[in-house]
Amino acid sequence: MTAFDRARRALNFLELHRLDPSPSHYEFALAVIGAPGSALSEAVAAHTDGGLRLTVAAVQALVEQHLSPRREQTLDRRERTVMRQAQELGTLTHDAHHLTAALGRDMGAMVERAADLPAAATDFVHRLSDAERELADLRNEVVRLRDNIVPAPPPADADRDGLTQALNRSGAAGVMARADAGGLGHVAVTFSVDALDAINDRYGRAVGDNVLNAFASTLQQTFDDEELIRWSGNEFLFIIRDLTADATRLRAEQALATFAARRLRLRGSGEPIGRVTASAGIAEGAAGQQEQSLIAARAAAALAASRGGDQLEG
Repeated sequence: MTAFDRARRALNFLELHRLDPSPSHYEFALAVIGAPGSALSEAVAAHTDGGLRLTVAAVQALVEQHLSPRREQTLDRRERTVMRQAQELGTLTHDAHHLTAALGRDMGAMVERAADLPAAATDFVHRLSDAERELADLRNEVVRLRDNIVPAPPPADADRDGLTQALNRSGAAGVMARADAGGLGHVAVTFSVDALDAINDRYGRAVGDNVLNAFASTLQQTFDDEELIRWSGNEFLFIIRDLTADATRLRAEQALATFAARRLRLRGSGEPIGRVTASAGIAEGAAGQQEQSLIAARAAAALAASRGGDQLEG
């Protein structure tokens, strides 16, 4: 495949998933199309099973999982090299500082013992003192730069769930406040994966997390103009103000159907884990009554799950 073909296929990939052709997205697309059998391409296939598009959050998660380690290793080698060189430079400046300090003290003692030394000797002592101060400043600067070579990692987004990148409860506060703006009503809709505990027991928590990620991706694409909230481990919700209850119900049913149609597989062996479904509950609420609407929607979702799942109540 020529460079032109790779570039064209990468741009087609971004257009298919409606992703901005930013440098990072373009690099991601090249990595996917350039290695069809790689773990990255298999993860992309799992995320897009059933015709789903990749979201920006999904791309970020895939990059961090499959591409970032190699970059981190490269950076780690570079950082270790620079750190070593900075330490060596610091040692040199430290030694030079002590040499000039010792020489300055010796020359100062000679001047004190022989007051009739020529002016050039006194000037030399002054220049040594200046050099000593400059070396001390340089040593401090090297230490400061050395300590800043490997910056601390940026803090995690406190308002986002680390697994799915959905808003967590603290991040949801802004969404809920905006839903109350203007005194308008809202629709609360909650979702949960059916029998997630059984999946965790049979395949392990890592597979269960992958299922949750796939489910969150489905919800985000179905409600692509709303902020997804992960309310608890296996509970996701939307607070919707711009859709009627009937329109929200149609989208929720579409999300359940899309997720049930996905054929989720184990990443290592490709073994299918069987049909996985989800349940949902919906409730309308007036401004300032989000607590009541959430309770009602969660109760409706629990009822749907108790009736076998793969359905919407409320």
